[in-house]
Amino acid sequence: MKPLSMILFLLIILLVNSSSQAMDPPVKMWEKWYYTSYDEAKFFDIELTPAGFLFVSGAVSEYWVDGQNLHPALLLDIDGNVIWDIDSPWYGIVAYDGAITQDSSFIITGTSVVTSSDTYSLFIMKISQEGSIEWSKVYDYPDTKEEGYGITCLPDGGFAVVGRVHGTGNYHGKAWILRTDAQGDTLWTETWGTVNTNWGKSILYANDMLCVLANGADSTQTTYGTHLLFYDLDGEYLGGSDYSNLYLYEPGDFCPASDGGLTFVTNTLPVIWHTDEYGETLWWHNIPEPFGSGTNHEGFCIRQTMDSGYVFSGWGGETPEWDSSPDLAVPHAVDSILDTQDGWLARYDSEGDLQWSFQNCTGTTNHFYSVTQLPEGGYMACGTWGWSGGGYLVRYAPETGIEVEALSPSPEMAVSPNPFSSSLSINFEIPESDLVELSIYDLSGRLVENLISGSVSSGEHLSAWNPGGSVPAGCYIAKLITSGESRYVRCVYLK
Repeated sequence: MKPLSMILFLLIILLVNSSSQAMDPPVKMWEKWYYTSYDEAKFFDIELTPAGFLFVSGAVSEYWVDGQNLHPALLLDIDGNVIWDIDSPWYGIVAYDGAITQDSSFIITGTSVVTSSDTYSLFIMKISQEGSIEWSKVYDYPDTKEEGYGITCLPDGGFAVVGRVHGTGNYHGKAWILRTDAQGDTLWTETWGTVNTNWGKSILYANDMLCVLANGADSTQTTYGTHLLFYDLDGEYLGGSDYSNLYLYEPGDFCPASDGGLTFVTNTLPVIWHTDEYGETLWWHNIPEPFGSGTNHEGFCIRQTMDSGYVFSGWGGETPEWDSSPDLAVPHAVDSILDTQDGWLARYDSEGDLQWSFQNCTGTTNHFYSVTQLPEGGYMACGTWGWSGGGYLVRYAPETGIEVEALSPSPEMAVSPNPFSSSLSINFEIPESDLVELSIYDLSGRLVENLISGSVSSGEHLSAWNPGGSVPAGCYIAKLITSGESRYVRCVYLK
């Protein structure tokens, strides 16, 4: 078996049961710091690779030397050990977002300064699996500031990026949407907004559209704040959604939902907001801060979990001081208040019900800019430690709680062969006729293919998944939903 195949094979988990649980917050397993000898390091995004590694985008700054921003991306193993990091090809660079490409390499975007006399420019960089730069390109207007905040991979092997263009001084400029081919050559660009304080925060490809989470206003979306915008792949603007409740609420992040809709969080006074595929609101909730006044916190990331719920990351402030005296088995909060900013995680189910929310209280300011659920359960959060500290990585164990008796009857489910290279057989049995959904998801919760949707008779059934040529090798989840419960089986696709 090839080394990559062996790594993938070791990721197989036999079964994940999604019966309703009263969840306790996850427990911290370990935390690690990176590049602490530099002036500043921040980890802005974390992505789980098909091979089970962690791809991190960010910035490492050394203010007193040329090449002041170093290492915009690095690859870690699941224990947080650095496999490789990338050196900046320019004078300055900050990577705000990254993604895994179809060929299992990496793509990042952000802002760069090519030489010390240049203005900020949006960049895209492709990185090989081995950690070498395959190509890097800048997209710039000479006298203004351009930045990329979000990137997504497209079915044709190209990319779409969102950020801002024509920024000057304290003004962001306009939201900027770019589409490129697989080599980063521009196919088209579009701007959005009528005022000078607009920007695009995040982008994804869903429902055959480019979906953009943006801030600002235009002649049709007149409420200044967070909006969802929709474009076709030729750059034609299809429309957007105006959320009057979110006046002055800046966008944080968004992700696809298992029902075909979209779920986003705001950066300012975080709320979680769920829409249908066209941006029409289905439900929303404030994300309650565990401690403090409830007015001093921010949201940065939202990801779908393997059971179609969501995990959120950000920071909260004004937390209790913790008494960690040696004679205490568990630290206890005391009356005094620490005005620090603490990494913050929250978990919601698919209907928007809060399952847990907690802050990483350490007595030192720390932010969680991104979080991802791990294949074996639990979470990995990344961010920064201290105002000018190092890159920060924290691993949390899977949640524990009191299990509620699973609904009956319970479907059985199995896949073979596993790993597979061409076709996966999925066998399941249900005791009585039922409505059934059988689908394939990737590890970030994105729907890859729906295999069965409708009424199925009682007894044993066999279905098959034949991945298309655009589906990359890696770990996937076969998900079976009946009226009784859901079952998940992990599978590994090898090319």
